[in-house]
Amino acid sequence: MTQTTDRGFGSVLTNRHFRSLWLAQLLAQTSQHAIHFIQMVLVEKLTGSAVQLGITILAFTLPGIIFSPVAGVMVDRFPKKWILVGSNLTRVVFATSYILVLHFLHGTWELLAIYAITFLTASVAQFFSPAEAATIPLLVGEEHLLAANSLFTLTMALSQIIGLVVLGPLAISLLQVEGGFVLIALMYLGAALSVSTLPGAKWKQGARHIEISGWRQLWTDFREGFHFVSGQHKIQAAMVQLITITTLVMVMAMLAPGFAARVLGMQPENAVIVFAPAGVGMLLATIAIGRWGHVLRRVKFNYFGLALVGIAFAGMGWVSLDYQRLLRPILHVYPQAAFSLTTATMALGLVLGLCLASVNILAQTTLQQESPPYIRGRVFSVQFMLNNLIGIPPMLVLGGAADKIGIPHVMELVGLFTILLAGLSFLIDRSNFFLGRTAKRSGAAPDTPAIPEDLPADRPTGL
Repeated sequence: MTQTTDRGFGSVLTNRHFRSLWLAQLLAQTSQHAIHFIQMVLVEKLTGSAVQLGITILAFTLPGIIFSPVAGVMVDRFPKKWILVGSNLTRVVFATSYILVLHFLHGTWELLAIYAITFLTASVAQFFSPAEAATIPLLVGEEHLLAANSLFTLTMALSQIIGLVVLGPLAISLLQVEGGFVLIALMYLGAALSVSTLPGAKWKQGARHIEISGWRQLWTDFREGFHFVSGQHKIQAAMVQLITITTLVMVMAMLAPGFAARVLGMQPENAVIVFAPAGVGMLLATIAIGRWGHVLRRVKFNYFGLALVGIAFAGMGWVSLDYQRLLRPILHVYPQAAFSLTTATMALGLVLGLCLASVNILAQTTLQQESPPYIRGRVFSVQFMLNNLIGIPPMLVLGGAADKIGIPHVMELVGLFTILLAGLSFLIDRSNFFLGRTAKRSGAAPDTPAIPEDLPADRPTGL
């Protein structure tokens, strides 16, 4: 492993076919995040409603629940190269279809069409990601797999920052909304051309016999994983933190355009004052956790970081409370406060990004380390499903609340709830720690799972 790590990213970037796949990932995922930003700005301009922004987020989140099992089955049974090419070409069509909607539809029909295209675009993305992940080992082999996965993980984080913070806002500022969609369509086309250079399919269609449908397999995996998780306190705590972080990110994405436009009095695309510092914070946290993560885990930073996330959310509400009194955008009444208000918002966004990413990485690591290899995939299946199933309803409720009582008050409530959740999680963890020590003194068997005797011989228990 050391040898592979020392070779770094250069060992895989010299591989022409891997380089094509990596370029496609960079173009496609950056485009995906940029189009999400443009969608939210567009819906904010059309409706000025947090509920409608919540429905937009729902439209590109829901396909992850519905189509993941189907996508997994298709990737196993059909040539991955053509799934990669087809998914990107399909997204070219969907990105350009937004322009037709803006030209020919108005009012409710325009909004419904935007939701429909958003849903379809996100559905296609569910096929690209597993095909991409399954193609990496075929291109680089076991020897360079660590370097390849590390590069793809880093690119995933950078594409989120570039798409939300740089490309999306710049595209709207320089090209307007329609020009932004054209640019993204061209980037998807570039991704399709890049993966079209991959070697021809070497996989036999239908070679792997699947005895039960993807839907039944999903339910079976979910039930087995849920049964395991229900008896593991550390995994439960980590999963609660991951679900909380996912929900808070969705809430932030939903509220940020309205916060910029309705509360501060800027253009909706100026939500970048929240996204940009948060993106920088996430990047800094990723670097810092790699160097000092073992220290942070020892001091239980998860709970402290979650409390700081709550404080940052509440802080954004507190610095903008004048909106509730004025009932007008703050900077329209006090233009001289632009520097101080923007600086405070960006500082809080930086804290949000740092803590959201830190808690997410630490909790993800706990989930990986505490889950035995034979059931680890099912544990992550449970986490993925719960992320969306539990995260979506609060987001929609909070969207309605933001329209009724104002975005600052909702941010305060979210912050206070997060702080209480962090404190409750810490107390539960402490109680489980003392219970574990008591059981150890009494000679009771530790609460660790046994590997099932009927584990298939060809199913590895390691990486």
